[in-house]
Amino acid sequence: MKSARFARLASPLAMALALSFSLPALGEDFTPVRLTAEEIQLNSDTSRPGSMGMAVLAGDMSKSGLYSARIRIPAQLRIPPHAHPEDRVVVVLAGTLHFGFGDHFDAAAMKAMTPGSFFIEPAGKPHFAWTQSDDAILQVSGIGPSGTVYLNPADAAH
Repeated sequence: MKSARFARLASPLAMALALSFSLPALGEDFTPVRLTAEEIQLNSDTSRPGSMGMAVLAGDMSKSGLYSARIRIPAQLRIPPHAHPEDRVVVVLAGTLHFGFGDHFDAAAMKAMTPGSFFIEPAGKPHFAWTQSDDAILQVSGIGPSGTVYLNPADAAH
């Protein structure tokens, strides 16, 4: 009786142990970082609509692994429907971001996300956004590699 129970437990345990040696540890490339708000420089990113300002605070968005970025979306910017290959967790730090899910831009479907608001962009789920009278600053985190695919390929040219 004990040997049958052991056999049922041993197989999953052996697999978990084997995987733990073959997979890199999450965050193994991280080094301790302490940045004040004044030390974070948002550089213009011309690959994004409206030349958004961006700073990658941890990780590398183009590689596998955890990343965290600060993004400034300028006022009056409409971001067309697009999706990302990874799940993203977003917190609005400043300003108001009007945000919606769907495959076409629909102002009526948007929700005003004010400072302190939180939302998730599920992998592959189309969404769109719009800033109105003020810039919005977001903290975005996910597990890369990251990317952006616009539903209308012409929108990728900004």
